[in-house]
Amino acid sequence: MSKSKLAEYIAYENLIRLLLSTIGLWSPEESSLFCRSIIYLQMSTCILPFVGVFNFFRTNFTNVSLATKSFSLLASYLTIIVKGFAIVLNRKDVKDLRKMLVSHYNNLIRDPKMTNIVLDQITTIRRLSYVAIFFVVVACMSYIIIPIIFIISQLIRGADHIKYILPFPTIYNWEIPPNGFRYRVHFLTESFAIFSIILITIAVDNLYSLHVFQMIGFLREISYRMKHFHEDNDDKGSSDLVVRRCVFQYGILIASCRKLQRIYGPIILWTMGTNAVILCAVTFQLSQMSSISIGRIILFTAYAGVKLIQVFIYAWAGSRLTAESEDCKAAIYSANWVGNKSFMRNIIIMLSQKPLILTACNYSIVSVEMFGSVLNTTASYFLLLNTFDEA
Repeated sequence: MSKSKLAEYIAYENLIRLLLSTIGLWSPEESSLFCRSIIYLQMSTCILPFVGVFNFFRTNFTNVSLATKSFSLLASYLTIIVKGFAIVLNRKDVKDLRKMLVSHYNNLIRDPKMTNIVLDQITTIRRLSYVAIFFVVVACMSYIIIPIIFIISQLIRGADHIKYILPFPTIYNWEIPPNGFRYRVHFLTESFAIFSIILITIAVDNLYSLHVFQMIGFLREISYRMKHFHEDNDDKGSSDLVVRRCVFQYGILIASCRKLQRIYGPIILWTMGTNAVILCAVTFQLSQMSSISIGRIILFTAYAGVKLIQVFIYAWAGSRLTAESEDCKAAIYSANWVGNKSFMRNIIIMLSQKPLILTACNYSIVSVEMFGSVLNTTASYFLLLNTFDEA
């Protein structure tokens, strides 16, 4: 069992390393200028499509159906920018988190006593992450595949006038001749933007999941050490050293939590707000369609799935971290330390700390309650949009 869990974690971490490398975030300490610039290049591919979608939104502002269709895409573009800049502006914190968590955690999971303990629920987090990746890829690639299938179907039917459409609903300030050089450039540009959205989204979201899972592993290690510090003599020797090491580890966790909040606070707050709007827009578009193709069903299902599972993973991971922190404090309190003066000072230091709670920009606690709040907000926005449409 422990070997299979270890293999699962290694495969999961290697995937995240690969994803982060594609946006230049898992590179050597002195990475090249090119590696540091990759994420800027990827964000820049979204500029032209963003302008086109914004013009479409502005032109069709009075049409509720078309406006909501383009607004959801605008929100998705802005989400990528928010994620990109949150990572870029806190690049030092990203590197510090990797130093503080990854090396020790990788040693920890190879300890036969700790493997099963710290890797508990790895299957759950890995499957959630893979489902999120699947939805992101399907939703984004649908924007490329649907226009291609549409054009091919016209060619097969022998249509006199082929209608060439772009991946996104866009309006540019210049003419785009059908099937001309300019059309191909715009199609490629929008396709590159889609690939950038895929890479940035799944890399940034999964980095959060990985670090929270590693922090939970640290808490479980502390709980185990404190429960067994009288009977376990690790390689450093006495029980006193074990307790001191637990205090040191808890200090690392507090610092890691602060850095994680600094990086992901704006991302989580933005995601919770915009995903409610996007889910509302997707639901409204579906309600306005008299008939819908299989391709559109796949697109809307995957798109809504992305937004729902993003919110759930952020919220659920925050709740799990807080719950494990409270369990850790309970384990420390129940340890056999009363009357032992050499331990009391270190124990009291740990017990005096608040449970680890992730907050989004000191505005909202990251917990599963946020998921319910997003669903309630989505329903409220949908009813409001219906009212505007009927008016």
